Amino acid sequence: MSLLKLYIYDKTDWQDRMQAAGRFSGDDDVMTIPIESGLSELKKQFQILAHNGQVFFDRVVIQTHGSPGRVWFGDDGISYKTWESDFTGFDSIFPNFTRLYFDGCNVAEGGDGTEFLRAAGYVFLKRGGGDVFGWTTVGMAVPGHIPIFGGHTLHWSNPFSGGGSSTFKRLRFFRGGETNWTDSYIP
Repeated sequence: MSLLKLYIYDKTDWQDRMQAAGRFSGDDDVMTIPIESGLSELKKQFQILAHNGQVFFDRVVIQTHGSPGRVWFGDDGISYKTWESDFTGFDSIFPNFTRLYFDGCNVAEGGDGTEFLRAAGYVFLKRGGGDVFGWTTVGMAVPGHIPIFGGHTLHWSNPFSGGGSSTFKRLRFFRGGETNWTDSYIP
């Protein structure tokens, strides 16, 4: 079975649940997976997807709270070391060029953020290549719709840095998992 998009979010956090509600309603090409019990459940969900021969083309969104070089599912933090030690062997789920987006505050910030994106891309995009990207800033949201801080709708931008794209980082990967540094964007 194949779908275009995979959406994973942290169900333990009310802000992520609120943002997830209806985010892809009406899209029949999206599989949504809420994670309630942290790292062990996330790994189990990937094992189920791989075992069932599930493949995704196009996009993956992982929505959680973040910190430099880490995403959070409840109290469980996932770093580059976690991707490398616990999530190898799931590249069959993403056989073609895929965009993997970490929607969490400043997950891609600094050297730890670059290493986090590199490890995630190497583990998941080895077969088909693609882009891994995430925010380098703290998020805020639209008042009245989503919580002001912790929502990932809008992100702070240093007005002296030119704003805009300087608030995210993207790494591009060749098939085989090698990072294409020339086509990557690291502000």
